[in-house]
Amino acid sequence: MKNDAHLSAVPLQSWLRIQREAPPLGARAEALRQALLGCPQVRQAWYLAWQPASRTYAQEDDGPRLPPGMGDPLEASDEALFAAFGEQASLTFDALRRLPCWLAGRLRRAALHHGQALALQLQPGQPGVLLLQVDDAAGLEWLPWLRELLVQMVELASGLARSAPLLSADPQPALLLDAEARLLESNAALQGLLGERALTQVSELLPVNHLPLVRACLEQSRAVESVEAQDGERILIWSFIPDVAERRVLARCREATQEIREQREAARARRLYRLITENTTDLISRHTPDGVFLDATPASWTLLGYWPEELRGMAVDGLLHPQDQLQQAKQAREALEQDGYHTMSYRIRHRDGHYLWFETASRAIRETYTGAVVEVVSVSRDITARIQAEENKRRLEDELAHTTRLITLGELASGIAHEINQPLAAVVNYASASQRYLQGVGGDPVGVDKVGQGLARITEHANHASAVIKRLRAFLRKGQRRMQALDLAEVAREAVRLCNWEAGAAQVAVSDGLPDNLPLVFADRVLLEQVLLNLLRNAIDANRERHPGAPSQVRLEASEADGSLAIRVIDQGPGVSDEQMGKLFTPFYTSKADGLGLGLSMSRSIIEGFGGSLEAFPAEAGGLCLECRLPLGRED
Repeated sequence: MKNDAHLSAVPLQSWLRIQREAPPLGARAEALRQALLGCPQVRQAWYLAWQPASRTYAQEDDGPRLPPGMGDPLEASDEALFAAFGEQASLTFDALRRLPCWLAGRLRRAALHHGQALALQLQPGQPGVLLLQVDDAAGLEWLPWLRELLVQMVELASGLARSAPLLSADPQPALLLDAEARLLESNAALQGLLGERALTQVSELLPVNHLPLVRACLEQSRAVESVEAQDGERILIWSFIPDVAERRVLARCREATQEIREQREAARARRLYRLITENTTDLISRHTPDGVFLDATPASWTLLGYWPEELRGMAVDGLLHPQDQLQQAKQAREALEQDGYHTMSYRIRHRDGHYLWFETASRAIRETYTGAVVEVVSVSRDITARIQAEENKRRLEDELAHTTRLITLGELASGIAHEINQPLAAVVNYASASQRYLQGVGGDPVGVDKVGQGLARITEHANHASAVIKRLRAFLRKGQRRMQALDLAEVAREAVRLCNWEAGAAQVAVSDGLPDNLPLVFADRVLLEQVLLNLLRNAIDANRERHPGAPSQVRLEASEADGSLAIRVIDQGPGVSDEQMGKLFTPFYTSKADGLGLGLSMSRSIIEGFGGSLEAFPAEAGGLCLECRLPLGRED
């Protein structure tokens, strides 16, 4: 067992491969020396070949040179050692030094003591000796076993077919297999692939079906390529190339772990992409720059009633609602050309004839060098349900706003009655006076004059009452929103007039600080007036709370900034805490005992529906400032 342990530590595979190549003796000797130095017990090795002409042993390897022997070199002879090897195949260094030969003197001068000389013929017809110096602690009993192994390997190499001439120079791991897939030879690259494993474990690198593959190569005289094998985490790709004449197969491999994993990831991504495109509810489509379908996903059937094959070559414009065709198509092409992307909402015709609302996000694909748009990729979804829900929400909100207006007018009833009663009482008074003047007018021109003045006053006050009723009817209007460009100051002053009596009763003066010639805003007049009336009444209530029975003021201010117009209602009330400020626009939150808590939340929703905003801030004097920002009116 001890000898086996020593022998297993000698890496002789590479030497055997070179021995089979039948190189010059020097190459064989150096390869053997290098292989033996791989054994931990071997300190140094030399191989010397017998020279019949000089009758001495000459060193053939590239290792350290042995010193010359004792005496006259011209009389040097190793015949005694050559004869001794005829009787025994190995000699210890001590026994060799006692022989009367030139090599004995060379060993003495090199101070070599612990080791053996082994008779070994590396090349047919060329006797030789292998000198092995081993560690002093190592025994020598295993060295004759090593010689027997080397002799057998030389005989085996001589009896086997000569290896492939390019195998040793091949940078890819490669090996030769016989017809039964048994290992004949391998190269250094394969040993590197094996790592710490022995050459006998090479089957761990080969495909599990390598024997049928080898037989198929030889029987069909064809190469088998791209056969995958797994070696732990590594993935190897093998090719089997037949040598039919020698009945052997050259197997070459390359590590393709990263490549195969990337291919698998790419294939997985392609499958995932196909799965997404074939099953997504969104329509993914490709178009020419002028809007002609190039391709579409199967969602086109679900959404529009057309199969992808039917859409190819069809112009998108032909499916758009007539009101959307010109404007939407033009805007999309301009945006894609300039920005490279565009999102739009529009109506598109289903195959059955009804229209759906679509939202489409498009991106331009440009030519690499010129930058010209060559294709457009779009993702479209059906937003009909969303549009209908928004419309229903808007209608519900408008109904709520109308109900709130009714409640507001109920709360303002006494002030409204006062505003109407005043002109009606004046009408009655002027009518009575006119009747009296008519009874005694006769030919009195002064009486005629007074009757005329009375009739004019009647007309004036009747018109005033009519205007009040007209305003109330407009304020109570119920129906669809009518968005238009409005004079914000005019709408605000109308709201002030509606709450004037309530403000006067609370001794609150509304200060009009609105500049002249404000830019127009885009909104619904009635809803905007309702919001401003709500803000004014809240401000009046706040002032009444802080200044009961005392005069106070509510200021109206307006300014233009960042493409919008801001109007502010500023009170002199007690203000609100930070906690209350965070809840101010929350539905059903109120600080009033009889309030619903819907006024400010609904006002914000109305203003946001106009594309604006409604925010609250602490006022400088301790009250509250409510700022309403509205988009400026459009030219159309």
